[in-house]
Amino acid sequence: MNITFRDGEGVTIRDTDSEHLVEVATRIKELRDSSKASAKEHSRAVQSINNDPGLSDQGKKERIASLESDRAAQRKTAIANEKEIIKNKISEIERRLDGYVGYSSDNIMAFRDAYDKAESITSPEKAATVMARALRTNDTTLAHALFRRAVEERWDDARNAFANENPTVAQLVGDIQKLNALHENSFNRAVAYM
Repeated sequence: MNITFRDGEGVTIRDTDSEHLVEVATRIKELRDSSKASAKEHSRAVQSINNDPGLSDQGKKERIASLESDRAAQRKTAIANEKEIIKNKISEIERRLDGYVGYSSDNIMAFRDAYDKAESITSPEKAATVMARALRTNDTTLAHALFRRAVEERWDDARNAFANENPTVAQLVGDIQKLNALHENSFNRAVAYM
């Protein structure tokens, strides 16, 4: 399959991206293509009504209003479906990420404590230092927690150090970031379903 999905200026997904992103892009593209076909059919129906000599101006107005109402409902449903596709994929990837830390109560408590520690870090330099130590001592829980914080804060050194040691996790987080950007881009979504 060859796909390049571009959502305005915000997000571009290519067929060389992860299977998660390609799946979402494919499903959204199908929704948007269906919506375009529906919009064309809607325009033809409106034009047909406007060109119908057997209808009064009031009759045309009423029929077009009914069509517009139906089209608005279709657009609203398509937008909701697109957002749901993205949200579900983000949740799926987040659950997969959580699996790298573990699901036992001990793992969960350790991650919570590590995340508290990561949240107390306020500079990229400190984050890079703590990340290097966590990776060196194989403190995977702290490294994961600090990586999430580094991604949120855009601390490149700490993020890159983790990504070099854990490329699979880094890819998943990158996918989540791209999907979040896609989810938040409501203007381009609204335009796509006109």
